[in-house]
Amino acid sequence: MPRKPVDQQQAATAYYAEHNFDVSYFPAIWHTFKVGHLLTTDLERICRQHDISIADFHLLGVLQSEGATEQRATDLAQRLNVSNAVLSTRIRKLTERGFLQRLPSRSDRRAFVLELTHAGSDIVNAVDRGINTQAAFVRCFRNLSEEDQQALGRIMGELHNELDRYFKP
Repeated sequence: MPRKPVDQQQAATAYYAEHNFDVSYFPAIWHTFKVGHLLTTDLERICRQHDISIADFHLLGVLQSEGATEQRATDLAQRLNVSNAVLSTRIRKLTERGFLQRLPSRSDRRAFVLELTHAGSDIVNAVDRGINTQAAFVRCFRNLSEEDQQALGRIMGELHNELDRYFKP
């Protein structure tokens, strides 16, 4: 009979504790990693229904949430924690598909800014609806008490803020 995730984590924690490792963080890192992997797999499945990747959705979603704010590619690369080369490839692909357009910057004639097209906004909204109705994480999250939902959001937000400092250029 397969062991449950909590049982797997406890067995791994016990193993490393016997070898004199500090395992105080182990349950949190184990579950965060595993939940992150499952969440990514689930979101990727939903995005694939719309013929985009989760990385494409993330980029398009950032542009949509920023609205009229000028978004230069270099700033976006930093925000998404990707290299300029990776972002350039993604921008080219999404522009060719009609989801993005590159426009000259109003503030810097040497630069260009990215703008979401109507088709890009439509795809973001479609994936958002899919996440809301199909994502296993959303279903499980909604089963938590309101207090636990708030606590999870707060704790993950604090960890995200702290970790983000290590990945800024």
